Amino acid sequence: MAVPDAPGRDANDVFLENAHLTYIVPFTTKFNPDEALRQGQGSFESKLAGIELRDQLFFDETVDVYLILRTQCADEQTLRLHLRRLVITLDAQIVNSHSQDLNSPPASEIIFNGGVEDVEDVFIVPDEAEDGTKFVYAVWKLSVFLGRPRIRLQMPSVVFSGTAGLKQADPENNPDQRDGYMLSCVPSGMNMLDSFASDPMLGGIKPHLSAQRVSRVAPATQSKESLRRIPGLQNLKLKIFPLLHCRVRFSRPNTSPPSPALIALVETDFTPYFDCEASLNKISLDVTNGTAEDLNNQPGMRLPLNCVAHDHLTFLYKLTPSSLDLATTKGPIRDRDLVITIEIFILVRPDSESNPCTPKLSMTWTTPLDFTLPVNPGFGQPMTQPIQRSHRPSQLSISGGVDSQPLVSPSVIRPDALPSLEAAARSATETTLSDFGITLTFTGPDKPVYVGEEFVWTVFVVNRSRPTSMIAPAGMHLSYSSMTASMTASSQARKLMLLVVPHRRRNEGGALGRPTMRGNIGGKKDSGMADAVLDENVVYAMQKAGGVDNTEVVCLSADVRVGPLAANACSVVELRFLALREGVVGVEAVKVVDLGSQEHVDVRELPLVVVRRRE
Repeated sequence: MAVPDAPGRDANDVFLENAHLTYIVPFTTKFNPDEALRQGQGSFESKLAGIELRDQLFFDETVDVYLILRTQCADEQTLRLHLRRLVITLDAQIVNSHSQDLNSPPASEIIFNGGVEDVEDVFIVPDEAEDGTKFVYAVWKLSVFLGRPRIRLQMPSVVFSGTAGLKQADPENNPDQRDGYMLSCVPSGMNMLDSFASDPMLGGIKPHLSAQRVSRVAPATQSKESLRRIPGLQNLKLKIFPLLHCRVRFSRPNTSPPSPALIALVETDFTPYFDCEASLNKISLDVTNGTAEDLNNQPGMRLPLNCVAHDHLTFLYKLTPSSLDLATTKGPIRDRDLVITIEIFILVRPDSESNPCTPKLSMTWTTPLDFTLPVNPGFGQPMTQPIQRSHRPSQLSISGGVDSQPLVSPSVIRPDALPSLEAAARSATETTLSDFGITLTFTGPDKPVYVGEEFVWTVFVVNRSRPTSMIAPAGMHLSYSSMTASMTASSQARKLMLLVVPHRRRNEGGALGRPTMRGNIGGKKDSGMADAVLDENVVYAMQKAGGVDNTEVVCLSADVRVGPLAANACSVVELRFLALREGVVGVEAVKVVDLGSQEHVDVRELPLVVVRRRE
């Protein structure tokens, strides 16, 4: 029969009796557990309470989470005997503060799920309480990357949830674990009919029946690998915000002969969710079987750059396939990958001060490229889909196709006299400014503008549309479908896009050919008649009109998004330009596009800017 358990407590019970798991995110990025938790006077709990913690985090940041386990052990060596069976995991979840639908909970998404791989690599601090109880504290560091979720963000927070458990020991691998005692509820292999072995009626036959055949053993409810959970902190909730929105656009330069090279415009827009400086240290573009040339060689655009909230920067890069591909590839040059990497340091507390806090943000994504030249660039725009990448987070958009605006005038791309079918289709959605329901006020710079310098136009946009009244006149009945459509159209906020249309250069209307006069006598062409003699004034006018005008001003804002604007709401945006020519300069128009209805209107009453040459 089985021997009862030995008196006393199990070693696991002693380890788990006062065990507790907690986790913190220190404020300083140069946190040293030895200096903060071991050195100095006071107990471990008082030192832990004196550590400065982070109150908000940023997306694309790699944050260090420190997990602290407290247990009541005799010494450090006893603790290390249990570490090989210890399992510690940590989850990071993005949770919105509120939901658009009152009947559904706020959206959430898990962005990190990992654990401590090498549990035995631990920082241990022994401590003694006031009542003489000895505790041992184990500290692990786990780096967590706060990626961007797919859900729509509405005042998001990041919730850290850590768990710790102790795996049960295997009796086969630990024969001395029970100190020689048999396990409870386990039948022995004894003979239940051993007392009948000496019965003379059996004629010397010794019957045998093992106890394992008749004893009923309760089925095990837990496997050998199940965990005994350690209590601890339920969760740690912190605010999280995006620091930077990035967008990459592509355009093909106008060269003769045509070149497969592309111009990549990397737009960086800093959000208003931080009140310190951010150092933009690195922007890297790597092309598979190609080169990326940095076109930002001006003194004011060299990295690193210190930026603040609401800053908007645009960087230009020239992407070119390798010369070997151009020589060997006869068909389309596709299946090329562009890897974009951006690194930023947030100077919450600079390194020159005590306990510095400089979180590092890293954004990396890949998108395919197509260097194939269009078959007929003069016949409309190629109907290509926008360049996208798989598993791209929100606020990191890559646009192409219709949204990608060329760097040259449309008349150069389409030199034909007849408009394309695409232009004719878009003209059907053009409307007048009075019927558009939008009021725009343009304000030019209030200081002198010099050649080679940037200047800004401030655009004040007001949505003049009003909600439609649903009171029907006498004798008129409104159906439910018409009321719903009207309420939806009137209450929907408007999203606008501003595009700058440059001046047409003189040679863009088509080259002036030399007029000829051929004789036509009797319906037959007379090839022997010479061309007509032109007057000197006509020749001079043709030569002057055939010249090429230099570009006056270049718009640095590829497109500016406004909204969503509710009825009677307003917004202020900026258009940035670079002056390239001395004199009175301007642009042809500013196209305002309603992204919801695809209606657009051209604003041509724009301010003029006087550009001077610096002496």
